[in-house]
Amino acid sequence: MTYRSIGMRIQQARQELGLTQEKLATRLGYTQAALSNYELGKRRLHIANLEQIAQTLGKPLSYFIESSSASEEEGISHIISYRAR
Repeated sequence: MTYRSIGMRIQQARQELGLTQEKLATRLGYTQAALSNYELGKRRLHIANLEQIAQTLGKPLSYFIESSSASEEEGISHIISYRAR
């Protein structure tokens, strides 16, 4: 799973709730620009941030990080390993 794939899922979940980037960013304590960069996959998203986003959007963490291929599994291992540090 790439940062872009995770970002697309964040965007989808946000839109399902009818939230703008600005409204979600405010709830999270982020700037709208930071949230936009997460959604576009332009900014590294640490697991703690993703957990906060998942909770705020009412989705399980797995919704954002489940992968559908082995190559995506390799990509997500970097994000998950960060949590173990």
